[in-house]
Amino acid sequence: MKYIIYGINRMAKDFMYIFEELDILYLTDDDVQSGTFIWGGHPVRSMKDALTDTSYDRIIICDFEKTEKENRLLARGLVYGENYVYEEDFFDSLDTMPLPEDRKIAVWGIGNMCRSLMEKNLRWKVDAYIDSYKKRDTFLGQPVLLPDEIEDWKQYYIIIAVAADSEIRDRLRAQGLREKEDFIGYRDILNMPSMLLRQTMFDRSYYDLKCKTMLNHLEILTAGATRSCCTTFVARGLDNIFDKSLDELWHSKLHKILCLSTENKTFSFCDKSMCPLFVAKKPEEIKKLEEEPYRKETPFPETLSLGYDSSCNLTCVTCRKGMHYAKGEELAEVNRITEKVISEYLPHCRFLIMAGNGEVFASPAYREAYEAENCNPQYIRLLSNGTLFTPANWERFIKGKKAKIMLTASVDAATKETYGKIRRGGNFEMLKKNMEFASGLRKSGALCYFRMNFVVQRENYKEMVPFVEWGQELGVDEIFFTKILNWGTYTPEEFAEISMMEPDGITPKAELIEVLAHPVMQSSIVDMGTIQFGHKIDEIDIVENYYMWELEKRGGKLFC
Repeated sequence: MKYIIYGINRMAKDFMYIFEELDILYLTDDDVQSGTFIWGGHPVRSMKDALTDTSYDRIIICDFEKTEKENRLLARGLVYGENYVYEEDFFDSLDTMPLPEDRKIAVWGIGNMCRSLMEKNLRWKVDAYIDSYKKRDTFLGQPVLLPDEIEDWKQYYIIIAVAADSEIRDRLRAQGLREKEDFIGYRDILNMPSMLLRQTMFDRSYYDLKCKTMLNHLEILTAGATRSCCTTFVARGLDNIFDKSLDELWHSKLHKILCLSTENKTFSFCDKSMCPLFVAKKPEEIKKLEEEPYRKETPFPETLSLGYDSSCNLTCVTCRKGMHYAKGEELAEVNRITEKVISEYLPHCRFLIMAGNGEVFASPAYREAYEAENCNPQYIRLLSNGTLFTPANWERFIKGKKAKIMLTASVDAATKETYGKIRRGGNFEMLKKNMEFASGLRKSGALCYFRMNFVVQRENYKEMVPFVEWGQELGVDEIFFTKILNWGTYTPEEFAEISMMEPDGITPKAELIEVLAHPVMQSSIVDMGTIQFGHKIDEIDIVENYYMWELEKRGGKLFC
């Protein structure tokens, strides 16, 4: 079919970025004069020309507010669905698992999770709600049913809007219902491409920031899950590497939607309270539309971060209860991921980051990856706890490599006593010896960058100042502080006591503010990372890749 886009605005630009395969004749809008010019790679003609044209099949209205545009078309006798449609009428075509149109929709749950879901831009109507205790007869204008009141479960397609839903799923299966075919979880709804596209296209936020990370970056995580930015900064993932080939995953509509959210500068899926790029940045009114086209993803993920094996020689309090090495089915899965990484992903990698999960020198799987013949990136960043960063492991690692190598060591303490409490199983004296070794490699140029990390928490915040002083003695490029996060290790009450941040997650507690005021914390090597209170505001023009940017802030031109 041949289309005319009615609207010259950000919405139209977003739409054409995602649906580039459509046959678009030209664009038009109410204030366009006669004559033809090019916008967004397409010709532009006046509305008068469009209304007398007979060569198109449909007009697509693209705008935040559609009433005036639709009224003009109706006044000309055009009919919705026959002569014109909306941009969002195309969204559902992106879903591989659309909701059935021949069944009623029932949502199980009437709590906050359900309310949050109903606040989204949903295109379907809910016919009933299900509540195990039926605290009310109606909810949002529709009847509330007890499970026992439903005689024919097949008349409904059920969306579970409850966080702890295992019991509900078991109950539905007992009724002969099948997941995806008869019921689905709210997370699956929110992660549908059509829902994600609505989230960013209808987002009116604008951040004066250019970040291209999602266009070139891929993280491979536990069980083959993926992200196109740091897992801490973005919650929405791409497809699983076991479900799609690299080409299918990377060039999917899902990935393109995530890329759109940074290209249109809404950053709809980014956690602005965590990512340092958003320090002191507030959303603005949508500015005049930039004429430069949105950029597309690179042919392959040039930056590859591996974090799929949790095997580690330490039992740090922040992430685990006990010692863990992959074995059994978990080990088999880790090995399958390694095979795919080596065969599909490493050959295209320019910048390799390992390991975002577990310890890089304790994992046989990571060793197999970095010792593979086709592991030849230009740049490698090692994320390590430092306890195994020995001369022997270093020599084995660099054998046959020509890459620039960077080291980030996560330490979290400046004394033996505190280190023993936080980094359980580690030898502080051995760590200090390894950090001296790393310092020597940095001074000789064998390492082109050396950073030490410190996760701030109740147990160690008083050692932030001596930690910086230790880094100065070693000659590190950077000391990086981050606030502690709860990865499911603590109860909410425990975490509130351990964290040095107020409940808003942004304001430091009074004791931490006192430490941040110490003169040494103003050292040029200090970066406050995710602690926005003490973070230096960076004048950012364009960020090609977050991980490259954060290293070059203090390490000079590392990537060239």
